[in-house]
Amino acid sequence: MTDSRTDSLDLRDPSVDPFTVAAAAAEVIAERSGSSRHDVALVLGSGWGQTADLIGETVVTIENAAVPGFAKAAVAGHSSVMRSVAIGDTDRRALVFGTRTHFYEGRGVRSVVHAVRTAAAAGCRTIVLTNGCGGLNPAWTPGTPF
Repeated sequence: MTDSRTDSLDLRDPSVDPFTVAAAAAEVIAERSGSSRHDVALVLGSGWGQTADLIGETVVTIENAAVPGFAKAAVAGHSSVMRSVAIGDTDRRALVFGTRTHFYEGRGVRSVVHAVRTAAAAGCRTIVLTNGCGGLNPAWTPGTPF
């Protein structure tokens, strides 16, 4: 699906303002989720995908490729969707990213930080970044907090 709003919002183009792309992404998220703002964002790495289920009910799932500046997951164990999750029985929402862009993917630094800019544009003032750094201790499997 091609959205005419995203055609001129390529983060690899140095003439494109990354904050404009983040605002456009936040607008799409608001439209699809039915929520004008999100309160907290989570960027989930390998092994952390089910964390959002512990927070509350997923209100909507949005394909990354349908949101300006985002792409399908490039790493095994990551998800190509973001979710709007109702936090408990409150009116607060979490914006949960099932993947992140890694610098080694070759899409540039602006793509790496795009989820953080988008979360801020969506109203988030708190963000939780997870990392599956692995290999430090064999007892630490994906999704093990420490």
